[in-house]
Parts: sequence; structure tokens; C-alpha cells
Amino acid sequence: MIKPRISGQPASYYLRRAVDSILATPVIAGVTMTSIAVSVLLAGALLLVGSNVYRIIQAWGATGVDVSIYLERNVSEQRVLELKNTLSSDPTVLSVRFVSQDEAWQFLADNLGDSADLLAGLDASILPPSLEVSLGRAIDDARLDALLATWTALPGVDDVQYNRQWIDRLRSAMDVVRWVAWALGALALIVSAIIVAATFQLAAFSRREEMEVLRLVGAVGVVYWGPVLVAGFIEGVIGSAAAVGLLVIIYRVVAPPLVSELPLLVQTLDFLAPAQCLTLIVWGAFLGVAGSWLGMQRFAAWR
Repeated sequence: MIKPRISGQPASYYLRRAVDSILATPVIAGVTMTSIAVSVLLAGALLLVGSNVYRIIQAWGATGVDVSIYLERNVSEQRVLELKNTLSSDPTVLSVRFVSQDEAWQFLADNLGDSADLLAGLDASILPPSLEVSLGRAIDDARLDALLATWTALPGVDDVQYNRQWIDRLRSAMDVVRWVAWALGALALIVSAIIVAATFQLAAFSRREEMEVLRLVGAVGVVYWGPVLVAGFIEGVIGSAAAVGLLVIIYRVVAPPLVSELPLLVQTLDFLAPAQCLTLIVWGAFLGVAGSWLGMQRFAAWR
């Protein structure tokens, strides 16, 4: 007896067979989609938290590098105005603010608090006037060093200082957040792959009779394993889309209380970009297809 062979089939065949397979085993399909949803939700939550932490740290330095240019005590108002114009003409300078001796004195007294008595017998003349300059964050170290050297040589300038240590710490913090996010993301992907692979092995075992019947009637090649991969793709898309939707709901519930308690988050707290959401859905679809393929391999080993 010659076994009948199923020849090439239209795309609708694979879709129909995949949907029928999912509907025929709703419990297994539900477990599969749930495992994918949990995996994508975990990866999405880590991506969401990491993205916002990175933006918060970046926002702390977004106002620019603060440079203090201390002027000679007897500098004239005309010279101060000339210096402000000179500094403001540089495209990397965001703002320039003049701080008089009296303002510097008041700032010092306010920060000393209960120890302000230490200033008794002294006056504002001991403090130099200054120009507080804010630079854009895009400036690199070489350009910054060149600017500082140029400003130090300007007539009427006594000293130039800025907190290089703070800038270095900010950059280090951003690097740490980036690497931690990558490490946690990789861990989430590995865990999700393990969970989904185990689930799909269970799904393959539950469909072993169906797959054996297809093999006996001559379904080989893509006709044999195509519907299984399409079913995995559909389950992956549904599970990952559900995870992204759940992540949106969680964000909308959690974000408003956070913003009300921490107003500084108003400008930085945000949900994932559309491209990131699409990446999560694509990852879920990949998990579905890869899990189905692994399940097929496991089924072949059982058979």
C-alpha cells in the first residue's frame, strides 16, 4: 500500500492547521502563552526600569557642566560685562550668571547655618566676585580643558574651577546602569528561554498523537512542521502582546503616585518607546517559534 503524500499547501493551510491545533489543546496553549507572557513581562519590566533610571541619571547632568570663574576683586563693571559677552558667544555655553561679593557672602552665611558666627568681624570684601557658567553636556574633555585654559588667561580672571570629580562620577554611574541593565536583560532572556523551552516540550508531548498521524499519512518537510511553528509564532505574538499590555497598565497605575511623591520624575519618567515595545513582541514571537522547534526535536527523540 502506497501512503498518500501531502504536497505543497497554500499559506492558509498552515494558518488553519495552527489555529486548529491551538483550539484543540486550549489548556496547553494557554500555559504556553502564559509562560511567554511572563517571560516578556519580566524582560519588559527590567527594560522599563533600566531606561528610566538611565534617563534620571542623565537628567541630573543635563543642565550642563558648572564652571566657576573667579574674578579679581577690583574688576570693573564694564569688564564684567565684556567677560559675560565673551563667554556667552561660545556655542557650548548655556548660561552665564554674575555673582557679586555680597551675593557670595550671603550664600556662604546661609550654608553655614548655626556656624554663621564664624564670619563675625569679616565682610564680603574677602570673597571674590564670580561668573557661574553652565556648559552643555555634549562637550568632551579635550574641548573643556581648552576652554578652561582660554578663560584662565582672560584679563580680570583670577581663577577657574569646576567639579571634574562630579562629572566623572556621573559618567561612571551611567556606565554602571548601562552594564547592569544589559546583565539583567541577558539573565531575563536566559530564564525566559528556559521556561518557554520546558513549556513547549510539554506541548509537543501532548500533541504527539496528532504529529504521528500526520507523519503516517505522508506529511513531511514543511507540511509536517510548518503548522507547529506557525502555532508557536501565534502563541508568541499573543503572549508577548498581552505582556506589553499588562506592562502599560502597571505603568499607568504606578507612575502617577511616583510622580506625585517625587516631582523631579515629571520630566524623566516615561514608558517604553514604540520600537522597544515592538522588540518585546518580536522576542515573544521568536520564543514561540524557537520553543516549537525545540519541542519538535524533543518529539523526534521520544518517537
